Amino acid sequence: MLRAVQLYTFLEHCNESDLPKEILECGAGVWDPDVEPLFVRFANADYAVRGIEISEERASNALAYCKGHGIDVELAVADMRDLPFDDASISHAFSYNAIFHLPKAGIAQAIDEIRRVLRPDGVCFINFAGSGDTRCGEGEEVGPGEFQQTEGDEKVLHSFFDHTEADALFDGFQIAHRERRTLDRLFEDGMYRQEYIDYIVTKA
Repeated sequence: MLRAVQLYTFLEHCNESDLPKEILECGAGVWDPDVEPLFVRFANADYAVRGIEISEERASNALAYCKGHGIDVELAVADMRDLPFDDASISHAFSYNAIFHLPKAGIAQAIDEIRRVLRPDGVCFINFAGSGDTRCGEGEEVGPGEFQQTEGDEKVLHSFFDHTEADALFDGFQIAHRERRTLDRLFEDGMYRQEYIDYIVTKA
């Protein structure tokens, strides 16, 4: 299971809401059917959970985990830039370590979609890759702060943001929490710095 302790702070914000206990994860798939999806911690807190995942394989892995552990979830193969939900139909939403694999224009589209489907006063968590990350600047630059990088046998896009750069994306939201986190981690080929910028926002 990913620790993702920041989601417990987000869960506290959701628990303070008077809205129905329901949540959507954008990017809800997992790379292995033995890995616990992040939305499970909300299911364990008695939230009705929904998820979307663009990868059919990762969506299938998440469903296999849920089936094996008796967890009820509505999970669709879909793109977070085009959410298959009605306007103002979901109380809470989150995207953890997923949205920054889109180009910055696509990130803006995804946040617009999350805003559209959230109820008024709905709460959302989104985190971004920070420009202080060791990976920023590596690979082929395809746009300002956007780099096509190699992970294993795959080409993966990472979009990196300065500390307050993403504030402008949250028009129509109130920013309740913004935190820049840095982690120095030792990998086989050396020490790397990972930087993330976490937002918890409320739909105005």
